[in-house]
Formats: sequence, structure tokens, C-alpha cells
Amino acid sequence: MLDHGLDQAAGLRRLRGAAPSLLAFPVGEKDDDAWIAQLAGGLRQLGRRPLLVDASRGRVSGALGLRVRHDLLDLLQGRRSFTAVARSTREGIPVVRADRALEAFAATGARPRELFAALLNLGDGFDALLLAMPARELACLASPAQVVPVVSPEASEAGLTEAYATIKQLACDFGYQRFAAVMRETSAAAAAQLHGRLADVARSFLRAEVRWAGCVPAPGAGAAALGDLARRLLDHAATPVTLH
Repeated sequence: MLDHGLDQAAGLRRLRGAAPSLLAFPVGEKDDDAWIAQLAGGLRQLGRRPLLVDASRGRVSGALGLRVRHDLLDLLQGRRSFTAVARSTREGIPVVRADRALEAFAATGARPRELFAALLNLGDGFDALLLAMPARELACLASPAQVVPVVSPEASEAGLTEAYATIKQLACDFGYQRFAAVMRETSAAAAAQLHGRLADVARSFLRAEVRWAGCVPAPGAGAAALGDLARRLLDHAATPVTLH
């Protein structure tokens, strides 16, 4: 079910010369996930073609103000077109829901790269996959040996506690040891201090590394700030997608 349109879009990627990348976002029930779409907009400014994959039972899509009626599985099984399955954010970023598709994929026993290939080859082709899903689902697709999950805590004690709980779950239950942190709603100096606390605790109790990846730009900060954040995440957290 994963072969539809692979050859044509793979050829487009070769002509464009972009190496596909994956960014992984473990999301929780209390998270404000709209910033992920902002990041995708920053990736577009860098010339990338991002696709946001929502496997959070629609929580991420809802945070973006989108009502996504169909699942990626409807496309992969030929019941719907890409334009029927995908919805675009205000920034023009396509979003697909993939809850049922991931369940069906897991039942096949296929390797994750086969699903990644199918996702990259949707529509006219993409070169950046943004996976937004709960930690347990993320661990089924994203190898702890290669992938650096991105957490984005609010600038509060509760935010740090929730981010640490996510890191602990991924580290203790699934073996992840490398993470990246993007701080929200604070100054750069305060964000660096909060990141230091989170990184110290994760290092001391989990032997996990939490890299600093910057702050979510404030509203009205401009396109350059989003581009800078996207560039840092590509440097610190992006995983090359191996399709062979």
C-alpha cells in the first residue's frame, strides 16, 4: 500500500538536490502545538518542503485550527486523493492525520523507512517530515539510536516538569538519550537558564543529553527569527531519512 507515486516524486527530489530530513515532536495533552506549524514556515524560508504528520488523534490539527476529516490511510489505500486528505495551515503548511495509517502500518511489520518514503512522496514531494505524536507512538517509528526528539516546555515550573516527564518516558521506556529543547514565552536569557536546569536534571538522573535549540519567536518577530530557529533545529535535531 506504500508504493503509490514513489518513483515520480523521488525523481523530483533528486533533481532538486534536497536530502530528506525528519524532525520528531513528542506531544502531550497539555501542549500548545501551534508553534510546530510556525517552525514549518521557517523551514520553507530555508527552501525546504515540510509535511506535518499529526498522529495525536487530531490534537495537533485542532491546535492549528484545522478540521482534518480523512486519514492518510484513505490515501494510501486509494480511497482519497492527497488534496482531499491534507489540509493547510495559515502558513501554507500541509498537514495530514495519520492515526489509522500508523496502526495499519504497524500491523504489517514493515520497516519505518517504507512509511517515510511514502510520506515524502505524497503530492509533489516533500523533503522534511515533522512527526507530531505521543511518545509511545513516536517510539514505534523513530529509532532512539538516530532520532533526537524535540521538546518545547513553557517557561514555568509546570512546563519544565512536563518536559522532564516526557524525556523520562522516552529515555526509560524506549532508550532515547539525546533530545533538543525549544523554549517558549520567555526572553533568551531566561530560556537559557531554564534549559540549563532541564539539561542538568536529565543528565544527572537519566544520563540523557538535552541540547539547546533556541526559543519560539515572539509574535511579530519576523520571518528571519523563524528561519533561524528552523536552521538550529536542522543542525541539532534533524535526522537524515534513509530510503534505501
